[in-house]
Amino acid sequence: MEFHKILIAIDNRKSSEKVALSGLQLAKQFNGQIALVSILDPDNGTDEDPATTRELDDMMEHNLNHSQLSVIEKVFKDFPIKSYVEKGVPYKAIIDIAERWGADVIVMGTHGRKGVPHLLIGSVAEQVIRHSKKTVVVIPVVN
Repeated sequence: MEFHKILIAIDNRKSSEKVALSGLQLAKQFNGQIALVSILDPDNGTDEDPATTRELDDMMEHNLNHSQLSVIEKVFKDFPIKSYVEKGVPYKAIIDIAERWGADVIVMGTHGRKGVPHLLIGSVAEQVIRHSKKTVVVIPVVN
């Protein structure tokens, strides 16, 4: 199987660099294209008041500037990439972008939570694996 279009899902954690490096290695091996995706989940806030559209747009801008730009500078340097920042349920948004962009594979990290934390928090990677028609490469990460 060859992977020409590699979608790499990252967030604002330091572990995103490890995930991005893994995706970059895959892209170099298959002479592939890369797209980065970061998802802002408006329902996962800690504030009691829901965020306004302007606040969500500001958070998306902040997300791009701090997580994606940091990873781009540290990992990709001169490697050309496409970038997506979306609002929504993370696993659904990742799958949607993979379909729209025509990705052959999705690369993402997992923290490998088990037991009660896994049941309470859930796993975006697990949901992507369950619902995506694309190949999913999961990179174990620790923060």
